[in-house]
Amino acid sequence: MLKLRFVVSGVMALILCIQPCLAWSDCGHHIIAVLAFDLMKPREQQRLLELLQKHPRFVEDIQPRRRFSDQLGLAHWTIGRAAYWPDIAREQPEYNRPSWHYQLGSSLTMGQKVKIPATPGSLPIGSTLQTQELHIVQAIELCRQTLTSRSASDADKAVAICWIAHLVADAHQPCHAGSLYVDKIFPEGDRGATWIPTKQGKTLHAIWDDLMGVHYDASDISRRAAEIKNDAETQKLVVMEAKSLDPLQWLSESSECAKQFVYTPEILNAVEAAQRSGAFRVEQVELEESYLKAAGVVAKRRAAFASRRLADIMAEDLEH
Repeated sequence: MLKLRFVVSGVMALILCIQPCLAWSDCGHHIIAVLAFDLMKPREQQRLLELLQKHPRFVEDIQPRRRFSDQLGLAHWTIGRAAYWPDIAREQPEYNRPSWHYQLGSSLTMGQKVKIPATPGSLPIGSTLQTQELHIVQAIELCRQTLTSRSASDADKAVAICWIAHLVADAHQPCHAGSLYVDKIFPEGDRGATWIPTKQGKTLHAIWDDLMGVHYDASDISRRAAEIKNDAETQKLVVMEAKSLDPLQWLSESSECAKQFVYTPEILNAVEAAQRSGAFRVEQVELEESYLKAAGVVAKRRAAFASRRLADIMAEDLEH
């Protein structure tokens, strides 16, 4: 079995993933949220579901359109849909926060002339859920403050829960841990592998987004979640290495995964070929089965890390 060790580097790993880039598809966000929910204590689960019903768009965007035969199925839908909601909100000007989904910086550079964007600072004083110009680490901090605030409304806390669940997952997707910067072809980054096409018919970023499935399917989500739960090696790594609740560390881990498993020699060779030829784009890369197999293992393990950390955050913050 392929053994993955998510090494934390001393350098802050950051991401450049500009809208409309997403992280994990609908199915992926559901899986991570369901795994986290199942790790929570009953009183935490109940409090979470009660708050989500106060969401200002609960009826329109979160409440299911069909009946569930059991309460657990309904709960899984609710938390999964809530975790996916910030992507639904991209179509809603009142709630869309484009820059919250990413953090400026790089995973990998090629050449000496690239200019990396400045690292976002700490959360600006006075920030609220209406503040647009925040990035992923700042947004997580803001939403955790909102969830634990005694003065915040339940509606705001519900919105904060959705963003926390979403962004914790995003931070664990390797393509959201940085962009590839190359002197001529990607001087402003490749938008988290969005500008690298594959012969599989998707961008490299989209390939990674869809590794845990694409659209919501209850049976598929249950099956994939069970695979992660029952993977002994993955769960061993979670126990040993998933204790940190620092988003910067999560991004650093994801950046290491990007260097090892996203930007492999076959990808970098295609980028170098385009650079040498003076082309304005990279030719489609045909991903080998070995690449996709390794990527699948990484995706499951990053999802396991994300779910453990999300459950721990909820346990801390819902107690207030």
